Amino acid sequence: MKRLNACFPVTFAATALVASLLAVPSFAQPVAESPAATPAGTVMAFHRKSSGSLGTFDGPVVWTISHGTWEGRPAVIQMARLGGAAFDPKTHANLANLDVEGKATMVFDPPVGYQWPLQVGKTWTSKHTVTTPATGRSVPLEVNWKVEAWEDVTVPAGTFKAYKVVTTNNFGEVETRWTTPAAGVVLAKRLVTRPATHPQGAGELEAVLISQVQPAK
Repeated sequence: MKRLNACFPVTFAATALVASLLAVPSFAQPVAESPAATPAGTVMAFHRKSSGSLGTFDGPVVWTISHGTWEGRPAVIQMARLGGAAFDPKTHANLANLDVEGKATMVFDPPVGYQWPLQVGKTWTSKHTVTTPATGRSVPLEVNWKVEAWEDVTVPAGTFKAYKVVTTNNFGEVETRWTTPAAGVVLAKRLVTRPATHPQGAGELEAVLISQVQPAK
């Protein structure tokens, strides 16, 4: 150990104490209390590549955000060319999947979404009933959630600080999402894998954010 300069009569122990008080722990992780609001008129483009039961596709998918109501309750409506979804504006939980005319193809009770606040290491299990209005058939859905990391995710739209959230449901489907609630981009990247034992069969999907354009203020 080097000898301390006489001008600074501070013991090694005291120096270490001061350093520990001033240092910011490298393992410190943020806590996301809720997602930032996404303005109506926002347009988000993703590149989607999927196969099997998740559909054979390789190309861009463009989503347009609007604010309205669904079944009499406030909702954020996210629509693309082949359909969309309705989300709770406060939690961004999925209320229902929609067809091109805005009619529900699947309804989730309670809505499926994150349990806020988000923090690395948090785990929870949610239980839902999924109803298909066209047939009236309902099935139980159980989802196990884990916030695995807070990390950089790089996609064509840029590099974002994101929570890596992994879910596994009772059908064996595993989904990994990189979500950026503070930036108003709830989803920057998404990976989905379905096993052959899934009711709809095996399938894979990857979606990455290409761009997000918000309306001029």
